[in-house]
Amino acid sequence: MNIDRVQFLTVPVSDQAEARDFYVGKLGFDLLVEVSGPHGPFLMVGPKGAETGIVLVDRAVGGLDPATRVHFQLSTSDIDADIAELRAQGVEVGDAEEMPWGRATSLKDPDGNAMGLLEASGYGNWPR
Repeated sequence: MNIDRVQFLTVPVSDQAEARDFYVGKLGFDLLVEVSGPHGPFLMVGPKGAETGIVLVDRAVGGLDPATRVHFQLSTSDIDADIAELRAQGVEVGDAEEMPWGRATSLKDPDGNAMGLLEASGYGNWPR
């Protein structure tokens, strides 16, 4: 096999502009691609320097079940600072919890898609 990374994952959203503003404006992601596509706008965001992007697909155009939700995990080097910054921007985010693999919390985007935020311990620092 020649698979070496995840290129992108798809997150269904009800409003691409609102989702873009959340991921870029509140999480600090880069806007990687925003072009017209054969099935409507193609919008991809991602953490600065990441090799994996997140495609924010319009549920109505993408033919996705409205109940579809995803969960993904983001890594951070300073979970406390990120929690403080997110809360300052009005994002509801839990306190960091100690886990064997590091300190973790969770939050949701405007469509209810869940994401974890992890400051990894040596055990949870994969892959690097």
